[in-house]
Amino acid sequence: MSAERSWDQRRFVVEESAVNNGGKRTIFVETMSPGVSVPPHFHTKFSETFDLIKGAIKVYKTDQPDEEKLEASAQDLKVGEPKMVEPLMYHKYKVGEEVTALRVTLTPGNLDFERVLKIMNGLAEDGELEKFGDSKLLMGAIFELTDAHLFGPAKAMSEALYAEDGDEIRAFRKELLEKYDTDEALKKLLVPVPVTA
Repeated sequence: MSAERSWDQRRFVVEESAVNNGGKRTIFVETMSPGVSVPPHFHTKFSETFDLIKGAIKVYKTDQPDEEKLEASAQDLKVGEPKMVEPLMYHKYKVGEEVTALRVTLTPGNLDFERVLKIMNGLAEDGELEKFGDSKLLMGAIFELTDAHLFGPAKAMSEALYAEDGDEIRAFRKELLEKYDTDEALKKLLVPVPVTA
């Protein structure tokens, strides 16, 4: 794999969990190293709103499963100018040349996506994440939990991966969930939100 996903170069905090708001939304902040990107995909269960906090990131989105159109859609995200990606919109993003913090809002909230955040931070806390930097097993488990439907060459790669290692991916996902999908892990992810008068 390439720099796409580079699991060990990303950290997360949750500002609002669907557990605490009746499923209305999930809000998290992702901090990423330069060059981190996600492959082209779409979601069916939620929209994503990307809100740049600091750094540099390009967001790509189109309503057609066409990689050329997706590439042509590149927009630099600017602080204070969030961009929404609706369900079924094909999209990806790529971090620029500096550490970047991105606030992401999923509407409605998605507990499986939150489980991924717990897994990622749990692996990092245990000193295990670095060894999964480009792990296909981790990628397979994560894409399924995050409702990420790939297209283009990434889809073909994903389908081949599941055909070859599907049982191993499912077993690995089960192991990760058993270890990291805990109330304690969610408490560690949640950042205190200041109360305003």
